Amino acid sequence: MKRKKTALLAISLILAATQVVSAQFTTGLKAGLNISDVHFDIPLLNDEIEFRRGLNIGVFGRYFLNDRLDVQAELLYSQQGYRTTTPVTDVGGNILLGGYKSLAHYLNIPVLIKFYPVRRIYLEAGPQAEFCLGHAYSASGKEMEDALSDAGFEKNTADLSLTGGIGLCLGKGFSVNARYCHGLLKMPSGNTKYNNRVIQFSLACDLWSF
Repeated sequence: MKRKKTALLAISLILAATQVVSAQFTTGLKAGLNISDVHFDIPLLNDEIEFRRGLNIGVFGRYFLNDRLDVQAELLYSQQGYRTTTPVTDVGGNILLGGYKSLAHYLNIPVLIKFYPVRRIYLEAGPQAEFCLGHAYSASGKEMEDALSDAGFEKNTADLSLTGGIGLCLGKGFSVNARYCHGLLKMPSGNTKYNNRVIQFSLACDLWSF
């Protein structure tokens, strides 16, 4: 009888442990809106910078540490950039453009610690690696690649950002969050450099738990 009870207890503990482990890792999808701009090294240039909107979409994996902490990694496609009315000149000082729009296509990989101070609400923070897949410039609806290339603009670069935000779990695997990403590396832009800045809003949905 003792052996049967011991066996049943062991089986119960194994099943319980399996359920806990299987619920520790969750994957899902997320998508939302970016509002981005940049901050130039030359203060006067920042007066002419305007926000531009873009898309963010991707997948995530979340590992459950305890009731208060999760670790979440994401793989995101992100549209970032800015608008400006600042003239673009070549090395001789000749005006090439009276202003332009910048759109960068990034592959972002954030790794975030998520802290739950109360049920359903979380704070998140961590580093984000950003890889520029392509960079397009336009003025008056026309592509201006040649002019900006002559001005010394770089197109494909990588960045590293610090990210922080807040989120709300809605239930049934859905959540919403807002975060701010600040680029730490100086991006080349003609005769100056800038830091990327992005405000990101997204809706996430859990798909599978392991």
